[in-house]
Amino acid sequence: MSQPARLFWTVAALVLVLQVAVFGSNGRFQEPAADNSDKAKTQLTSKSSKKRKKKKPVASVPYVVFSPLPQVPATPASPITINSVEALPTTPLPAARNVSAAEKTPGVHVAPTRIATETPLGPTPTTATAGQLVISEFRLRGPNGANDEFIEIYNTTADHTVTALSGTGYGVAASDGTTRCSIPNGTVIPARGHYLCTNSVGYSLGSYPAGNGTTATGDATYTTDIPDNAGIALFNNNTGGASYSLANRLDAVGSTSEANTTYKEGAGYPALTPFSIDYSFYRDTCGKGGSITTLGHCPSGGLPVDTNNNAADFIFVDTNGTSAGAGQRLGSPGPENLASPIQRNAVFSINLLDATVAAANPPNRVRDFTSVPAQNSTFGTLSIRRRIVNNTGANVTRLRFRVVDQTTFPAPSGFADLRTRTSSAVVVAGINDAGTCAAAGFAPPCAVTVQGTTLETPPAQPNGGAFNGSYSAGTVTLGTPLANGASINLQFLLGLQQTGVFKFYINVEALP
Repeated sequence: MSQPARLFWTVAALVLVLQVAVFGSNGRFQEPAADNSDKAKTQLTSKSSKKRKKKKPVASVPYVVFSPLPQVPATPASPITINSVEALPTTPLPAARNVSAAEKTPGVHVAPTRIATETPLGPTPTTATAGQLVISEFRLRGPNGANDEFIEIYNTTADHTVTALSGTGYGVAASDGTTRCSIPNGTVIPARGHYLCTNSVGYSLGSYPAGNGTTATGDATYTTDIPDNAGIALFNNNTGGASYSLANRLDAVGSTSEANTTYKEGAGYPALTPFSIDYSFYRDTCGKGGSITTLGHCPSGGLPVDTNNNAADFIFVDTNGTSAGAGQRLGSPGPENLASPIQRNAVFSINLLDATVAAANPPNRVRDFTSVPAQNSTFGTLSIRRRIVNNTGANVTRLRFRVVDQTTFPAPSGFADLRTRTSSAVVVAGINDAGTCAAAGFAPPCAVTVQGTTLETPPAQPNGGAFNGSYSAGTVTLGTPLANGASINLQFLLGLQQTGVFKFYINVEALP
């Protein structure tokens, strides 16, 4: 393996990848060639790399109501099969530093600095520079109308203490030059942590879960609407006027209709038709631009992409797969604030529930053909079971998983249409894996409890979850933490609305 490739896999955060191929109508499944490389140990194998013909555009889904999704075949396909070598990289991470252009995956730039350890690196008493803090998710209207908006900021580096170049903090302004909110001096934004600004007049996602009983309310609020498709920028000061310049800008995002280039990067994202739907633009954390049909591992390794081009860096999602002008994709907003769990892929290990059995077979993966259309499972469900180990060095009191890549609506023929679902605990007998049994206090063979996961709301997701949605492990709480070195058995339940090849990538988010 080349040095750049090896470096990518040692610095990229671990992403749990579940990429699945379905039997065809002839009942045959083509096994991928064996691969014992480091790359194979951190991703699931994909189908043939041959070019596929371009698919015809998928018809829009009306936004007015939660309309029926595309019809599925009359009879269920054969059971889904998964092929994978699921192991963790063993090479230690290097010291935090900037990644050179030569070391980046072609066409994908990830946020510049990696965290080499989960030990806090300490606040940085200097003014942030461009790319250090970025706008990671936003929307300019929602179900509550034009004021149902938020702006989320993400810290790509070590813990950062806000130290404005002038004024009382960093300013978030719209392209009218008016400051909407400020991040006050002295605020510590943790590495990979978030800061959230919300419009208190109409913000409707204030009860979306954050950490340990808290919710995703705004760390700062404002009351003046940001017009649809207007630009937004984050500056290293909040004094406004001439100080809101390119030289002082940390990040910006705006649409193609935004004329002021200070408030967008590149040509901007495609301008939206202003529907009052549950949507957001979120920064790509996979590196495929939200493509439903692009298989293979996530080029950005689960970290946010920042190419200084809004159209390439942000993905449009909404809870009904609406065609609003910026791509049609089922997903949900997921605002995060200072209290929210932080991406910690590097310090959790993901193991098969029973490593003595192939990943494609029960109890590691269970295919149920029971059709339940009301729960977005017309073709039944797929349950993925894993044993997840806490290697953070401390107790974990909040554990959840965010979807960064998935085949879902509108999936063309040949690709599965998956919907994330809430699941309940199940008892699984006949486990012969020594590690799984020992973690439960037994010798093999044993029976263990596999806990369910909860699709987090709001927003309401009547069509099921997909891009940017989050699953919560509800048994991990302040009162019942997951101790360092301990493990939890979890299942991720997916409803099938259409069978075919699919992928499912998630990030681990946790709090101590």
